[in-house]
Amino acid sequence: MIDVFSKGIEQDIAHVLRNRDARVMEQQLLYKKLKNNQSLINAKLNIPGPIKNNYYLGQLFQMGLKQFLDDMSVDYQLLWDVATGPEAFAIINADASNVKKSAIKFEDNNELGRLFDIDVLLYKDNLHPLSRKDFGLSERKCLICDKPAKVCARSRNHSVVEMQEYINKIINSNLELL
Repeated sequence: MIDVFSKGIEQDIAHVLRNRDARVMEQQLLYKKLKNNQSLINAKLNIPGPIKNNYYLGQLFQMGLKQFLDDMSVDYQLLWDVATGPEAFAIINADASNVKKSAIKFEDNNELGRLFDIDVLLYKDNLHPLSRKDFGLSERKCLICDKPAKVCARSRNHSVVEMQEYINKIINSNLELL
């Protein structure tokens, strides 16, 4: 079994915050390019611990992103391969509500999708993502248990090692596809 987290450049909170600022700027630039009935998405991985990107995580991201976008009409796509984790921005030729419903289905029902965070962005006073609550849905479930992911993250119900072991299993079970 390959230990996915044995290689990569360790990231700290300062790196993650700088990347978040760059992401917000890119989102704002791309949002201005939207035409009628187009949606802007930002896809990234939910990876615990200091290693956020390496060959295997990048390959998993590419494979999952392809699965998600496969049936969509993509007008524009931008990929970031950064140390804080692979990311993609895409302008989709579809209504934001329908794209978010597809994202929720992918995140909840696809083995790789469980590791993704796909934001579909709207503008109301400022740029923000559509949420599951906008559709009357409950919060995302934890990777390990059935509790809401935010509850487990805040209370640190699961160790980083435990979550990385789960992600390792997913990647190793898909190695032949990567």
